[in-house]
Amino acid sequence: METRRYYFTFGSDPLYPFGRNDYVVVEAESADQAGRLFQAVHPNRPYSNCLNCAFVYTEPEFNGFRDHYYHHVEPIETITLQKREERE
Repeated sequence: METRRYYFTFGSDPLYPFGRNDYVVVEAESADQAGRLFQAVHPNRPYSNCLNCAFVYTEPEFNGFRDHYYHHVEPIETITLQKREERE
């Protein structure tokens, strides 16, 4: 299956792993998988079932406002899933 890019952004809450001017890119096959990958690296807060970020965007959504809010800003982190090839 083809991977897509998902963008995780943060607000001003000091408990977020990054600041409001930062974003994380997760390369995954689906939004659900992207959320699980993000969660594996940045666990939910204790007793919470919410991801530890403010918003999650698809690439088209993020590109719609990227130049306005994240002009010349590179992702603070990129998370990808690398599958091992099956052994014979």
